[in-house]
Amino acid sequence: HVAAGRGEQVAYYYDSPVTGVKQRIRYAELLDEVATLAAVLADHGVAAGDRVVVYMPMIPQAIAGMLACARLGAVHSVVFGGFAAKELATRIEDAEPKLVLAASCGIEGARVVAYKPLLDRALELSQHKPSAVLMWQRPQAEASMVEGRDHDWAKAVAAARAADQVQTLHDKIEDAKASGKT
Repeated sequence: HVAAGRGEQVAYYYDSPVTGVKQRIRYAELLDEVATLAAVLADHGVAAGDRVVVYMPMIPQAIAGMLACARLGAVHSVVFGGFAAKELATRIEDAEPKLVLAASCGIEGARVVAYKPLLDRALELSQHKPSAVLMWQRPQAEASMVEGRDHDWAKAVAAARAADQVQTLHDKIEDAKASGKT
């Protein structure tokens, strides 16, 4: 849509009656967010054929995460945010993801549900250990981070933009297409 000149048109609307947040996400904004997040995932070693678990509520970042996986050719497995640790561990073992995309919390009515403690427990229970967790910190509950494994999503995306990793990734994807590797 961006290449066709529709970059300023709305790709989708986000309207959360629970948090009161309303957003219009334009195609150009979505492309930039997805491409940048894909560069972050690639920096963490995610490539075509790899798997990524998405453990998030229904927020715009979940959409960007799924599309970033698709951009790389990685398979994403969406696990409903708030799943109990044991059930999440089972899904992590089944998917064997290279990386987990997660949010710090979800909101159910007036109640904030901290996802990070559930994710940490699931990773303890799981035989499979993803190499990284990319954590979207929501203002309602900031998650504690495990050094070396957990990475702040917003900071990683900002660093990728500053380092112009998006163009580098785009060039790699185009080279792979040209050589028939995708």
